[in-house]
Amino acid sequence: MNEKNASKIPAYSSFVYGDRYNSVTESEALDSRFSARLRTFFQYNKLVSSALRNIKMNQNVLQLGMVFGDEIDQVAQTVGAYGQFDVIDVNPFQVARNKEKYGSIYPCLHIFEQDAATLKIQKQYDVVLCFLLLQELPVVTKMKVINNALNAVKDGGCAIFVDYHNPLYWHPLRYVVRMYNRLRHPFAEKLWDREIDTFAKNKLDFVWRKSTYFGRMFQKVVATRKNNVEEIASAESQDATLEDYFLPDF
Repeated sequence: MNEKNASKIPAYSSFVYGDRYNSVTESEALDSRFSARLRTFFQYNKLVSSALRNIKMNQNVLQLGMVFGDEIDQVAQTVGAYGQFDVIDVNPFQVARNKEKYGSIYPCLHIFEQDAATLKIQKQYDVVLCFLLLQELPVVTKMKVINNALNAVKDGGCAIFVDYHNPLYWHPLRYVVRMYNRLRHPFAEKLWDREIDTFAKNKLDFVWRKSTYFGRMFQKVVATRKNNVEEIASAESQDATLEDYFLPDF
């Protein structure tokens, strides 16, 4: 991974989010542990723990997008000193801020200025993680990021997508969240309308698992690359459709 192809911030970012991700004051406020938990209705710890269950010590892990809170700390600690944890983000301010924040605390952690939507894959990883990133992206960019994430997964490895989901109709916060998203995160609602796997070009190269949390408001989708695609796809076609590989929503 290198920074040769560092890209400019996409036009939609400043138009939709303004200076939210370029302000020291706002970044410090959003980066507090309490803020991260409050913005996820205190589901943050559960979502991070869920992602960590698919990450092992000494693995090579790529994360697309910086995250406010302590999720990066927890992944770095899980990967350990002898693993590799690369994190990319398109925003140069956030890249510089996080490089200063983490310094050399975690030997495995390397932060780069890269656009996940135009990422040129130079190596493949055991795990590629998108944590609360897709909600911020327009549909076309979602598709590019999801497919770049999948392309970066080695055989037997997985891509993990933790993000928002369509809540149950009786969820007491359903319409509060919908109103908030339309004011602050207008791209998030597309995750209510489409399953993450429908954005994938090579969907059948992966086995897909989905779990939901907090009345289906959040989801974790794990796409595991098959070691022998043709053999497994043939076996699946006899017994089951791809939908059978999704866990039921509870």
